[in-house]
Amino acid sequence: MLVIDRFLPQEGLHLFNRAEFFRLHAEGDGHYFQWVVDGRACATLHFTRVREQVWRSPARGTFGGLSCSHGIRPEVLAEFLAEVTACLAEQGARTLEVLLPPAQHAMADGAVEYFLLRSLGFRESLVDLNYGLPVDQRPFPERLNHANRKRLNKCQREGFSAAALPAGELPAAYAVIAENRAARGFPVTMQLAQLEQMQALFPDAVALYGCHRQQELVAAAICLQLTPQVLYVFYWGDRPGFAQYSPVALLAQSIYEDCQRRGIALLDAGTSTLDLQLNPGLIAFKRGLGFEESLKFRLEKTFDA
Repeated sequence: MLVIDRFLPQEGLHLFNRAEFFRLHAEGDGHYFQWVVDGRACATLHFTRVREQVWRSPARGTFGGLSCSHGIRPEVLAEFLAEVTACLAEQGARTLEVLLPPAQHAMADGAVEYFLLRSLGFRESLVDLNYGLPVDQRPFPERLNHANRKRLNKCQREGFSAAALPAGELPAAYAVIAENRAARGFPVTMQLAQLEQMQALFPDAVALYGCHRQQELVAAAICLQLTPQVLYVFYWGDRPGFAQYSPVALLAQSIYEDCQRRGIALLDAGTSTLDLQLNPGLIAFKRGLGFEESLKFRLEKTFDA
């Protein structure tokens, strides 16, 4: 049975499908759909109107799409998705967009979701290369190319150290990242106040890491735990003037080792493409740290007028 805007508890929600995240970005013009079987929610999907007659899952966030309880049958999900799309069409939607998670996150679940959406008339409107690092028992230096192993060793010889940061260090970490992006001519897409709001809403999901040289914070990362198995590097970077040391390599080692300790299976560093254009420098950087490619799709359905 389809229920709308009831915000029922459900196991297996990724961060971007949690009710608090939806409320943060829906701005009163979205719907939180759930499928209930035997009195319990077993699937969740939300859409928000982002333009006239255009609804997207999610309004903000790296991806949206389905969150399902373990073992739910594909035919149940098919019925849920069909009712959601029909409901949105009745509300005047002309176009629906779904940003799917990278394939690396959950190959089997992602394959089912992709198939079911295609069967309902969704088509690919964008594809990106996403970069993830499967976490296993190997030491981090074994995952690096030769150049990054040299950089890692240089940082350690020069007295750099990296570790998790307490939650109160968010402003300091943000300042480092903002400096890095400004020096490269890129804006920071979220303001500090927005990240502080995220941290207040999801204290269990926002993780900070820093690399110090003596007392100076020279590199930082702001990460989001999307599921118990996936940690996402939302922002990372080093201060201008430290490129010759590449302290992000040491920072990445600290994050990877924290994933090992916490039983996290995948470290996600995000996409390295934009509008079907490669970013060769960013691709080389992530590959050098051991990250591997997987596809990340945006699917779109346009209803007949």
